[in-house]
Amino acid sequence: MKGLSKKRKTMASELYLPEDCWEHVIKFLNHHSLESLSVVSKNLLFITNRCRSSIKICDPTIPFLRGFFHRFTNLTSLDLTCFHGDLDTFLRQISFSTVHLKSLNVSYHTIPKDGFQSLAAKMKTVTSLICSNMLSVGKTDLTNIAECFPFLEELDISYPKIIESNTNILPLALPKLRNVNLSGNYNFFK
Repeated sequence: MKGLSKKRKTMASELYLPEDCWEHVIKFLNHHSLESLSVVSKNLLFITNRCRSSIKICDPTIPFLRGFFHRFTNLTSLDLTCFHGDLDTFLRQISFSTVHLKSLNVSYHTIPKDGFQSLAAKMKTVTSLICSNMLSVGKTDLTNIAECFPFLEELDISYPKIIESNTNILPLALPKLRNVNLSGNYNFFK
């Protein structure tokens, strides 16, 4: 029995890979594989958390947000389409984190003006913003987006329920904008 235990330890040490090698392997996997891989060991859990760059948040996890961003240190993309809490408060809390977001999806909500302003005061890295299927999009919303995220390269404001006419201020306010999704905005150019 003792010899078998020693043999297992020897095999385990022969199969050991340094963390940077595991990171390279994990980066080739999809997000569904990361979830099952993170169950294997604590070490793989920490490595998969570090490798994750995007996440979809559905529940109002505001009380746990500080620990959440310590767990996922390399997040660059947040999807809040399923989030059912106070979006302004949530974005304000995100602004106090060390995360450097590049992409933010707040579709199916109203434009979170206060949350955008709080986020913009601390984070100048957002280059992609998705605001599709919003209740309404007006000139003040677009002005707020342009003021908060002046470095936007991609903007999706498709299929709003209500849109004001004469809201075509985007080319002037966002000079780096190169991709805009205006699908379903029938009054946009009136």
